[in-house]
Amino acid sequence: MKTNAVFSVLKMITGLICLYLVTIAFRWGIANVYYFQANSYIDEWSYERNSLTEISYRKANGLIKKALYYHPDHNHYVHTYGRIMHWGVIAGVETVSNYQDVKSIYLEATVTRPNWSETWTDLASLNAYLYGVTDETREYIAKARATGHFTEHVMYTVSQIYLDNWDYLSNEDIRNYLQIINDSFLKEYRLAQQLELAKNYGKDKIICDLLITSPHVSDKSLKKVSERYCI
Repeated sequence: MKTNAVFSVLKMITGLICLYLVTIAFRWGIANVYYFQANSYIDEWSYERNSLTEISYRKANGLIKKALYYHPDHNHYVHTYGRIMHWGVIAGVETVSNYQDVKSIYLEATVTRPNWSETWTDLASLNAYLYGVTDETREYIAKARATGHFTEHVMYTVSQIYLDNWDYLSNEDIRNYLQIINDSFLKEYRLAQQLELAKNYGKDKIICDLLITSPHVSDKSLKKVSERYCI
């Protein structure tokens, strides 16, 4: 009798644990659906700025809040919430004062995901916009490069920060920028991106001059890019 009672208790506990796990999995699955719907708006806004409207912003904001409701501890959802709020300021729906809230959200996301480079580049970009290339901005840039040195997002965003603040860069900042350019020589599409970006700031000659003296200049694919932008 005693054995049966213990067995019944164990079955009940196991059943409760299974029910709990199923409930958690269901909640996380629902959160994931809302996250992807919200993130699709970010992709759309990045591709076509005119699609950023108050209506689309509020839809995205509502979706990511639902994702966080079902999975509040998911740091990528937290980061995405910050990115959506960032777009809200750009759209004029949120006030500029909300940038500090966005920054706080980004920092919160780094606590449990310190090796996620996109959060650091978003922080660096936002801090540079608010305060320029300060020591704090440099710290975020360093962490972005440490966690995603050769990733397209890091290379492009950090280069953009440097080019936006060119007249205020230190010698070390310029050396870091030139290192990113040298790293871009390893991939044709990265070099093309850097040249296109630098061209917008009238700095493409810097890259062309570096390319001429680079050991990678003989690479056929890089030659095509060089001929397109540097001749």
